Parts: sequence; structure tokens; C-alpha cells
Amino acid sequence: MAETIHCLSLEEKVSLLAGASYWRTVSLPQHNIREIKCSDGPNGVRGESIHASTKATCFPCASCVGSTFNPDLVLQIGQTLGKESKIKNAGLLLAPTINLHRSPLGGRNFEAYSEDPTLSGILGAAFVNGVQSDGISACPKHFLGNECETNRKTSNSVIDEKTLRELYAYSFQVMLKNSSPWAIMTAYNKVNGTFMSEQEDLIQGLLRKEFGFKGIVISDFEGIYSTISPVTAGVALELPGPPRFRGEHLIKAVNEGTVSEAQIDSLAEEVINFAAKVGSVVENSPERAITAEETPADLVRSVAAEGIVLLKNENNVLPLSPASSLKIGIFGTPASTPIVHGGGSASMTPTYCISPLEALQRKFSNADIKYHPGVPIFKKVPSAGLDVMTAPSTGKPGVDCYWYNGWEFNGDLVHHEILETTRTLVIDSRIEKLMPEHCNRMHYILKPKSTGVHTFGVTSSGKCIIRVNDQVIVQHNGFTDVRVEHIMQPGDFEERVAIEMEAGVEYQVVIDTFSTTAPPPSPVFKMAPQATQVGFCENLGSSIDSDICTLAMECDVSIVFTANNKEYESESFDRQSMALSPQQNDLISTVAHNSPKSILVNQTGSPISMPWIDDIDAILQCWYAGQEVGNALADLLSGDSNPSGKLPVTFPVRIEDSPSFGNFPTDENLQIRYKEGLKMGYRARDSPLPLFPFGHGLSYTQFEVKNLHLNPVSADSEVDLNLNATVTNIGLVPGHEVVQVYVDGVLKGFSKPFLNQGESKEVQVRLDKYAFSEWDVKAGSWVIQNRAYKVDIRRDANTVLESTTYTIEKSSTWNGV
Repeated sequence: MAETIHCLSLEEKVSLLAGASYWRTVSLPQHNIREIKCSDGPNGVRGESIHASTKATCFPCASCVGSTFNPDLVLQIGQTLGKESKIKNAGLLLAPTINLHRSPLGGRNFEAYSEDPTLSGILGAAFVNGVQSDGISACPKHFLGNECETNRKTSNSVIDEKTLRELYAYSFQVMLKNSSPWAIMTAYNKVNGTFMSEQEDLIQGLLRKEFGFKGIVISDFEGIYSTISPVTAGVALELPGPPRFRGEHLIKAVNEGTVSEAQIDSLAEEVINFAAKVGSVVENSPERAITAEETPADLVRSVAAEGIVLLKNENNVLPLSPASSLKIGIFGTPASTPIVHGGGSASMTPTYCISPLEALQRKFSNADIKYHPGVPIFKKVPSAGLDVMTAPSTGKPGVDCYWYNGWEFNGDLVHHEILETTRTLVIDSRIEKLMPEHCNRMHYILKPKSTGVHTFGVTSSGKCIIRVNDQVIVQHNGFTDVRVEHIMQPGDFEERVAIEMEAGVEYQVVIDTFSTTAPPPSPVFKMAPQATQVGFCENLGSSIDSDICTLAMECDVSIVFTANNKEYESESFDRQSMALSPQQNDLISTVAHNSPKSILVNQTGSPISMPWIDDIDAILQCWYAGQEVGNALADLLSGDSNPSGKLPVTFPVRIEDSPSFGNFPTDENLQIRYKEGLKMGYRARDSPLPLFPFGHGLSYTQFEVKNLHLNPVSADSEVDLNLNATVTNIGLVPGHEVVQVYVDGVLKGFSKPFLNQGESKEVQVRLDKYAFSEWDVKAGSWVIQNRAYKVDIRRDANTVLESTTYTIEKSSTWNGV
């Protein structure tokens, strides 16, 4: 590639160091340099559009995957996403996220695996190895200190060196020990006063020199804030394009001598090599949707089943017999419309979705199942469902959507499409010929299921007019803040109107929106981002009705479904509270007090507070479990699958018990002070007892662990051991058990055997230098002390099953991986 570099002009080399468009890099076909197309994301290959994306397999979120403690499953996830990236012609998949769950309020926690860096690094490596096995590049992110979404582009993560090395950089170190990613993405935030995209010491020193990273470093989208420093730090790609700080600015810097052409050559060569590697396995053609037949349903279902955690099972209320003629009450809209992913980069369009309600109706075919939608779980009124909307142009479920240049609906029609929701978003180049001054018309036939006072809600970046049967019911003037964070999930800008409607009557609904006149927020955008969301809800109420109490009393068992949707958990903001919405807490309490047996299925990406915990018989933490969530839950509730998920995070009783409380999110000076240091999550042994500890998770069977012993792997090293133990299934059904190995109270390894009833197996966990090391700030190296170490097998972070002591006779130091 050195010959190619010498053939390029300075302008051509500089052009390679930034994106050409939102999802693609620059190509130079005259030099045989291909473009790189990238795609989110962590739970599925969304493709080239943030909104109305082509369909793809939607896997469970990373919190759920973290609960599996199963690298083999994660490898298969990566392999699948690599194959689907090829189908969508994307050579760079922007995942996995291996930041840590520092606070239960982290808005993007669902996108990362765990609060523990060893678990995060091992699973992250498996993901990378899976994706790259098919020639597609993974891109671990966000290096470094991006545990908070509030003010993420301006915040400063203040982390002492020992904490940074043993926790927040450690997940990347473990990942790089076990994999070789071809790309890594920097974080938006500053660390100790310097933006991560400008951190020469952390990128060139720590990441490259010490960790041995050989791939390409890219910025997060709009995560470069200057011209010279990111080049010096070694960030090869400014994303997205067109460039804000490179291009002509970088050419000027070279001509003025503040950046050398040798630096440009080095970075350009990285881009060329990377493009050659991933460009050889993808085609430059339009992406296509993944079909239902191509979806690895069994794998998605298995990941969900292994990741869902049984938190409580009083009096063995679970499993339920699928052969019984029980009367089962199902409460809550997440049963019929599950939340399968979080917001932001994790948003996507699944190839299909199996709801818990339909799966339970199939699984428990002898039961009398009654469903009640419960209470609203949304902040803004959601779109009407396809079961009540028909597109006039086809006569099939959907919404006709017409895009026009100009502000006239009889003018230049640019694009027509059929949508599945009444939400539009223009933030990239999905509609190629659309001009900044444009309008949009959504048209559908609405056929309500019930008679009553029904509610429309609208939030829009520009003017929006809603007509029902030619009568104007809403004229919304739009909001003025067109920052990407607000566009992706606009906050409290909704207008609502209630109108009387009749069941079964067809209503013509027309929604006209007009682009905002605000200027683009940066050169990346040819126009200001645009977003419109129109919701519809029948008989919207906020209180518990008598039907809920009556149904709960009549049923043998009641299952309550609760959730946080992307209005509560998403990229670009953090949660305000651990609590579910007040209405959902009321629903749980009401059902629990009136039903003979009650079960909760909670769909959130992070811990919640549980003021009703003593009243509910069983709790399943479902996370955002992907498109097979219904089948996975039916398997678990019926006993066809045995729960084996273990919490990858601590569930505190209240947010005040979290070690980061008071130092999360940012303070008034945009500082995020990691004052708890190493006492984060389960490591905070002086914190109040949690509601559920890290590593907790129940099963329908019981396991016994005995005969813990340590065996040196080599006589030449006393810090390379195999931990062996015997695990026996002493219960009545087959199942997996996670054997968790802790050294001085910190997780250092794990194994997950499957055992039939009565079966015993010998498990082995490798304990190398990582298990016995701590970072010595003065020495600038990892130190292994000559002392006794406590080695445990634990059921969870707080429950020791077997323990021994191992003494290291000779101290030593090391660096690298």
C-alpha cells in the first residue's frame, strides 16, 4: 500500500480521513480504493437508515447477553451479525459496547454487557471474533470513560489512574487479550480534561503500545472537536461526513506545517488497508432486508432464554404446567407489544416479533387466558398499531407516506413509501433527492376497536396539521431545538387532543408536516434534522380500573408485564429514576393483592426499584430480549427451558445505595467524578445489602459444588493455574449452572456447564496473571504481590460456596496484555 500512498495527492489523502456521507467513507476508484459502509449496531445490523430501516435479526440487548455468561452464544451472535452485515453490504459493524454499568441510571446501560470488566471483556472478545470470522470488521466502543449519556459531548470523566486501569480500561484490555478487532471507536467525552479523540497518551500509548492494538481508530459520530490534536492522537477517521474539522482545514494545517504530511500518510495508509480488507467481502450495491426465513430463530430464542433472569420464585410458583387448564390473567401492553430493544443506535426493524401473549396462548393451549392492557407505559402517545391502520394505496396494513420538495402537496413528489408507524425521521440521506425545504403527508384509514374518547398526540420539529375526515383536529407549530439528541427522541413537546370515535368505523386520517426552517446544526447535515411522531390511543386512562381487580381475583395465576420503552432508556440521555412509572407500580400492587398467585415479567435494560417485592410471588428480569422474546418466555414459564441467567449488574434497593450516587450524571461544571473509585457495583462491600447481588439468578433445579482445587499449568509460573471443581445437579430437571470464580472478592473467571438430573461434571477455569494483579500507579505497571490470595467459587457476588487460599511466593510486575 506504500506505492498507493505515493500516487495520491495531498487532497486525496486528506479526503480519506473523513466520511463522505453519514454511513460511508470516501472512495477513490481511480486508485482502486473502495468506500467503507458502516452500520449500527449492538443487537442487529440496522443498515444505512436510522428510521424505517431494512429488516434484520434483532438479538437480545447486551444486558441480556451479559446475563448468559456464555461466550459460545456470543460468538454465534457475532457470526450471525457478520453474515447479515454482508447481506447489507456493510464492512464495518459499530459494536460491541464494552463500557461498564457504573450507575443503574445509565441511559445506555442496555447496550453494554455488565458492571464487571472481566465479564464485559470476555463477551466483547467473543462478539468480535464472531463478526470478524466472516471478513466483517467489528468496532468495540467507546474508548474510554463513556458511562454517562448526559452532556456526553461536553462532559469530563474524572477518573484516577488506578480506577481507570483496573475497571474502565480493563474491559478493553481483556477484550484485546482474547481478540484482535480491526477497529475501535473513541468516546465523545473528555477523560481528565482532554477529549478522548485527542488523547495521545491513551490512544497511542495505552491502546496501541501497551495493549498492542493494530487496527484503525475512528471517532464517534461528531466526536471530533478540532483539526490537529486527533491527527496527533492517531484517530484515522472522522465520522460522519462531510468533514467538520478535516478536509480543507487539515490541508491548511499541513501547508502551514502544524501537521506533517508523514502523519497524513500514516493515517491514510491505515484507511486504505482497512478498506481493502473489508471492501473485498462486501458489494457496492443497495442493501436488502433480511428475511424471516434467514433469521436464526433458534439462536435468538436460546440467547433470550439463557439471558432472562429468574430473580424470585416464592413457593416454586414457577414453572406452570402447560397441560393444565388454569385460568391465566395477562396484564400489561408489553405482553402484546413487547419492548425488544432500547433507543438510539440499538433501534432497528426486526424481521418479525413474537409477542409473549401469542406465545403463551400457543404454549398453554388448554388454559383459559384473559388479557388486559393494564396501564400506559409511555410518555408520548405511541403510534397506532397495524391492526387498526390501512394504507389507502394498497388496502393493506400500513401508512402511505409521501415526500415532496417545496411546501405544496401537488408539487414535486420525491418519494412514496409504506410505513408501519406514524413516525418519520430525516437525519441521514435515506431519501436522496429531498431538499431542505420539503413537506410530508402521511395518510391512513383508522378503524378503532372500541367506542369512546380516543387520544391523538403529536410532536414535530416543524409545523404539523392533523385532519380526521377533513376536519382539522391538531395544528402543531413544532419545536425549535433541532439537535440530533432531541430529534432522535424529542422530549416534552407533545400536544394532545381527544375526540370521540366509534368502534369499527373507518376514519380518514391525513397528517401534513412541513420542514423546519432552522439551519443545519453542523456541516455533516445538508438540512436541519426533521422528526414527526403522531400517536393514537383508545380510551387513554391513567388509573387502575375495576376490570383489573376483577380479572386478577378470578384467575388462578396472574402474569404482569412491565417495561421501560425508549423514552426512558436510550442513547443521548440518562434515566431520572430507578422507578417504573407510578401507574405500572400501581398495576403490580393491585394484581398481586388480588390474585392467588402473581408473576412479574419486567422488560428493562437496567435495574428497577421494587417497592412491591414482598407481594409478588415470582419475578423474571426479561431485559430487552429481542424478537423471539415471546417464545423464550413461554419456554421458561412452562419449564420447557430452565432459567440459567445470572445478573451482570447489582440491583440496589434504592438509587441512594449505588456507589456512584451523588456523582452521576454530570455536575454543574459538566464533570463526572468517579469518586467511588474501585468500589463500583458489587465491589462496594461497605454499601447496603442489595436487593439482588451481582451474579444472582435462580433455577428450577439445584446444584452442588465440591472439591475445589488449584493445579499449576506450568512449573515455570506460579501465576498460571487451573481451578478445578466438581458440579453436580442434585435437583429434578436438567439445567445450566454458572460457576463464578472470585479472587479476593473480584470476578476473575467463570464456566457454564449443562448437567442432566443427577449428573456430575468437572469444570475448569484458568487463572493467569490477570487474576492476581493490581495496578501500581508509582511503578506504572501491573504488580503481583507475594502474599496469600482468597480464591472462591460463589453462587453470586455475596454467597461463597467453596473457598481456598493460594499463596504466591515471589512478587513480579508486568505490562501489556
